[in-house]
Amino acid sequence: MTRREQIEKNGYCVFDLNKENDGDAMTPTSTNYQAIVLCEEGEVTVEANMKHLTIEKDDCLCMNNILYKKTVHMSDDFSGKVLVCDRSFAFRVIVGVPTEYIELMYINPTVKIKDEVHKRLILNFFDTLDQLQNHQLELRHKEVVNSTFRSLILLMAGIRGGHDDQNLTFTQSDLYFRQFVEHIETHVKREHEVAFYAGKLSITSKYLNEVCKNKGGYKAKEMISLFLISKIKQEILMSGKSIKNIAYEYGFADQSSMGKFFTKMAGISPSEFKRTRLQVLV
Repeated sequence: MTRREQIEKNGYCVFDLNKENDGDAMTPTSTNYQAIVLCEEGEVTVEANMKHLTIEKDDCLCMNNILYKKTVHMSDDFSGKVLVCDRSFAFRVIVGVPTEYIELMYINPTVKIKDEVHKRLILNFFDTLDQLQNHQLELRHKEVVNSTFRSLILLMAGIRGGHDDQNLTFTQSDLYFRQFVEHIETHVKREHEVAFYAGKLSITSKYLNEVCKNKGGYKAKEMISLFLISKIKQEILMSGKSIKNIAYEYGFADQSSMGKFFTKMAGISPSEFKRTRLQVLV
């Protein structure tokens, strides 16, 4: 059973990660997942929602609402535990967790696990969820899963509570940035202009650009284009649709217009991308 199938079946998936089994290392992917990554050895850098995040030994990375992700760098000795779940599963089990903690995950998602007891507890929760995911879950077993996941989140909230909370403040700009990323995920197939998203947030395009540069390091238009090219690449490789149909579905006037955009972003034409990537996969 694939990881995606595990998530569809149980709402979550737990797995070990290292350089040999990171199958999507160089491929940007678009998801609606939450993730917790515990680094046991080495280090890894991922790009998630337009931010580069690096974790090393004993770091725990909590990523909420991942809409875009790829691995930028992974050391040869990296090993880690990963818990991935879909949004609906997460929402069901985190009721009551302090909202301040959930919001802080957008601002500073990495925390160092300094206490060995905390680390063992986190690993125990991962192992329990790992074992449960391989069984046909009855109602009472689902409650065990929910309580285990909730306990893990509460433990992480408690650990974070001891790490310079006063230096972590949630601002209106953070909210705008998060909502902008969510709006891109929802509307980018048809809406490619900054003005549309600024209007959804009731702010000016200039201010949205400032927010994006400060929070993500990209201008708003660059973020839209990066999401768009990622989604088009996935459509070309996975949907079986013609490039002409993909161009229409993604709001381009014609295949030629999308081809120019694609070539500018990827350095090759859509048809060349499809041919070369499919050759690699065969």
